[in-house]
Amino acid sequence: MEVEVTLLTRRGAAVMRRSQRISADRVLFGRGTNNDVPLPDIRVELTAAMLSMREHTLVIETQSISPLRVNGRSVPLSLVVPGDEILIGPYRILIAEPPEGCDAALSVELTQAAGDTLVALSGARIGLAGVAIGRRSMSWSAFLIIAAVCLAGPIVVYAVGLVPSWRQAPSRPGIPGLVTLSWNAGQLSNPHRAFAIDCKACHQAAFSAVPDIACLACHGGVGAHAEAHADLGPMHETLAGLRCTNCHEEHRGLEGLVLRESALCLDCHRDLAGTAPGSGVHDVTGFPRGHPQFRATLVADAAKDAFVRRELGTDPPPRDRPGMHFSHAVHLVAGGYPTLGYKQLGCADCHVPDSSRQGFLPVTYDGQCKSCHALKFDRTDLPWPNATVPHGDDSGIVAAVWNYYAGKALQGAASAPTPVPSVERQGAGTPPPAAPSGPPNAETWVREHTEAALRGVVLEPKRGCGYCHFGTGPNGAFEIDKFLPSPMAPTATARVQIVTPVIMETRFLPNARFDHAKHATTACADCHAAQNSQSSGDVLIPGEANCVRCHGAENAALKAQSACITCHVFHRPDFGPMRATAAAAH
Repeated sequence: MEVEVTLLTRRGAAVMRRSQRISADRVLFGRGTNNDVPLPDIRVELTAAMLSMREHTLVIETQSISPLRVNGRSVPLSLVVPGDEILIGPYRILIAEPPEGCDAALSVELTQAAGDTLVALSGARIGLAGVAIGRRSMSWSAFLIIAAVCLAGPIVVYAVGLVPSWRQAPSRPGIPGLVTLSWNAGQLSNPHRAFAIDCKACHQAAFSAVPDIACLACHGGVGAHAEAHADLGPMHETLAGLRCTNCHEEHRGLEGLVLRESALCLDCHRDLAGTAPGSGVHDVTGFPRGHPQFRATLVADAAKDAFVRRELGTDPPPRDRPGMHFSHAVHLVAGGYPTLGYKQLGCADCHVPDSSRQGFLPVTYDGQCKSCHALKFDRTDLPWPNATVPHGDDSGIVAAVWNYYAGKALQGAASAPTPVPSVERQGAGTPPPAAPSGPPNAETWVREHTEAALRGVVLEPKRGCGYCHFGTGPNGAFEIDKFLPSPMAPTATARVQIVTPVIMETRFLPNARFDHAKHATTACADCHAAQNSQSSGDVLIPGEANCVRCHGAENAALKAQSACITCHVFHRPDFGPMRATAAAAH
């Protein structure tokens, strides 16, 4: 960013101008010598404000507790355009039209000189030298008075029982009750406001810290931080020695109970490779720098219900194996398929938010697929009207087709007339005629027609189950012979699978939390490249680089401030309840 800064100095009616150009990503204003635009006045903070360019627009932002006034209004941050006036202490900064080659132009002028008042104050002698009592005596007297009223007084009225129980406390407290009000540790957080009148609920003795056992009396079901049998080595002792108050601090009012400093987590996680090498957790030294790439939990084998964790952003990319064919690109094609009667689909047509709106409900055949992919076959495909087969029941599919042809066989046997043999005279020496061939074996006929219908229609890869599903055989083949090893009808107890089970995950990053509701203003395509995904094996979860576009460290100035607990939780209910620690009674 190129900025032209003009310093104005007035001498009566004359105005002197001194211009300079600054090339920087941001321009700092303040009294300190490290600023791009120094404002050498004691009434200005060392670093008072920062000017930067965001999406081709100038933004001024305060960097201290001192007020920043833009066009007469006190604001922490504001967009500025040519003609705007900025006041920083006694300085007036005007935004002008930038000359050619510059992104911004400023004129800086000191409008309120310090004058003789500052000089008089600087030379004045203010102190207790002229007072009868000395400074040391005055400080000791003030200390003793404060100690007696604010420390000894509350201890005495508490020890002798002058403070009534909160249940018996009058609406207007007396002098002992008013004395105790001088001992105020600060406001309680909202969840603990009910205990504000009963300190003993947490502080089990006077002048004692809150023990873990007091917290666990109400929060006994809170989740642990690690699996009970995890290989953590010496970290087990470290976790057992942690107190609740290491991470939860009360009397902070609206700031809440949870300390958000990432240093609490990094104390243990920055060197887990050395302290707990068997944990399988990567070292973390900070965010965004020092944070490892995300690892997604993917389906390794749907038939065996096996999962695996894979790092994102690798070459070749990790693959998911949910057990079915699916193309996001086909379902998101612009305009849909009018000739087939299918409208254009969007992400929300299949991905339905759950009650918390943080994640999504599982995608099911009945909920999302059935409306477009009904299991109906034309009469020319299967020989009965409105032919359907059950979904998710391998035995039921085979049984439905078998039973149809078995019924046909019975109907044909019952309705066919019995032929009357004819009597013919044969000449001497003429062999008898061959006996007429009888009808084909019924079970063989049913088996042949069932296999033909299953292989040619129901399980066919372009219009049947094979359009979405894999078989359990080699290369995804459907092994129908598992059901029909012999010419016998499938029994109700046959639980053989010929279709690979489908496992569609709803959480690919189970060790982290992500609130989709807070990102509702962001388009799905900004994070998930579904438009170009042709396979169900594509992992559409974005990596760390996508997140750091908007999220920075806990003290970031221009990005969303993010600490460890923004995405991770300490208490994990899936690891069982947290037991009383070694420090529970202390």
